[in-house]
Amino acid sequence: MPNTTSSTKKQSAEHSDSGGSFPKAQRTKIVKSNDDTESKNVIKKLKDVEISVPIVYDNMAFWLGKKVSGYLSHKWTVHVGGATSEDLVVVIKHAIFQLHLSFNNPTRVVESPPFELSESGWGEFEIAITLYFHSDVCDKPLNL
Repeated sequence: MPNTTSSTKKQSAEHSDSGGSFPKAQRTKIVKSNDDTESKNVIKKLKDVEISVPIVYDNMAFWLGKKVSGYLSHKWTVHVGGATSEDLVVVIKHAIFQLHLSFNNPTRVVESPPFELSESGWGEFEIAITLYFHSDVCDKPLNL
């Protein structure tokens, strides 16, 4: 882009001394608006801000009766959800349930609500639950 401001200043100075009516040059800074920058500022995480979302996890197991033998003695469900039945899909990205090693595929990933798992097997054993959150919510997983 040619530098017209300096030549206009020279002409303006020349004409102002001679009494001409040439307009005085003005400096104008042209700033290109960048909508991406504004949207990035909105998406930035707020530091030192805590938001509490009450999460409950529970399980139910039903004995299938005397007819069933072996390790398939119960039908059970483990569930992760909001304390007041709110939809946690905006917070939770996926849940990983780590079952007892005697189960086929003991590591189960649930990527959409309801974040629950139902299976037949033992009626009592520990299940490790790890919740992964969306990146704009929390970077660290939560072990329950």
